[in-house]
Amino acid sequence: MSGTTDRLAWEDRISLRLRALYEQYGYGRYRMGKFEPYDMYLANRKFLKSETVITFTDPGGRLMALKPDVTMSIVKNTPDDAVSRKLYYAENVFRMAHGSMEYREISQIGIESIGCGDIYSEAEVLLLALKTLELISEEYLLCVGNMGFADAVFRSCGLAGDEYETAAEYIRQKNTGALAALADRLALDAERRRLLLTVASVSAPLTDAIRTFADLPLPEEAADRLSELRELGEILRTWGYADRVRVDFSIINDMDYYNGIVFRGFIPGAPRAVLSGGRYDNLMRRFGKRQNAVGFALYSGELSRKFTEEPEYDVDVLIVYGDAAPAAVHKAVVSAMSEGKTVRAEKHHDPDVRAAKTVVLGEAEVAGK
Repeated sequence: MSGTTDRLAWEDRISLRLRALYEQYGYGRYRMGKFEPYDMYLANRKFLKSETVITFTDPGGRLMALKPDVTMSIVKNTPDDAVSRKLYYAENVFRMAHGSMEYREISQIGIESIGCGDIYSEAEVLLLALKTLELISEEYLLCVGNMGFADAVFRSCGLAGDEYETAAEYIRQKNTGALAALADRLALDAERRRLLLTVASVSAPLTDAIRTFADLPLPEEAADRLSELRELGEILRTWGYADRVRVDFSIINDMDYYNGIVFRGFIPGAPRAVLSGGRYDNLMRRFGKRQNAVGFALYSGELSRKFTEEPEYDVDVLIVYGDAAPAAVHKAVVSAMSEGKTVRAEKHHDPDVRAAKTVVLGEAEVAGK
């Protein structure tokens, strides 16, 4: 079995399990066409993972795009009067791969909860993000921040314009040295300086993270956002996932897109986040939609190391049957499969097939041939 075949089989199994999970929670399938008018993506290109979009002119003279993003399509096609939409998607998008100048077809799975705004809706999306990670790896972590919290702290420190963007970038990088130098240039008082540096450095379980801000001068809006995180954390604790969640305010995404909770999911062996999401009311407003929205996407491209892990064996059992009767071969295959084994039957031994156990009908079994 080749690495590519193994990867595709792995993706298919995960996709089926995730679709079943989302449908269990009442999310309906969203199906997207391969092509959409390019003008939508041109107007919102800053929100794309890759600004470069594959385009072509259709027979009617319209400039079309080969789909680079699913969320924008869902937002665009959400009726203005929709009270609630809970959707999941399993689509292939076309983007320039990270660190490459080549376009790739990337499998993307995610959910969108539109019309939300209450604490349960946000907690449900976080729960599904956690369950998504859990299906992929036994070890996983969901890091959660809040754009409103970071914004309130920045404004309370008098940050605006380029200084605002510079501070945000330093916090993304967790560059406390550069942030301290910026605070000194701005002549921030000791308490606000410590507040800004704490925002950059905190990465801890929810209760511990909140405790670090107990004696700091939080502006009212930041305190409100912290209370929201505390409430979300308590809900997740009652659902048994508190130990899988960390608060990390270095998750700062585009504020023209996101406005509330933001989060990223990590698993061992993947160099970057494999899952990303948050509340994106601001994007909804850009499309003239009044609803609130929160969702996430799982990026299989970031799981490539896991997908391409070379298995030790191609099959559990190789049956070499020689001149044995078909009935005897079938009996041997069914017997091995009944034990949950993968089985390959060949008339002659193939040295290129790696099997944990080789059974030659009429002879003793040989391990690892």
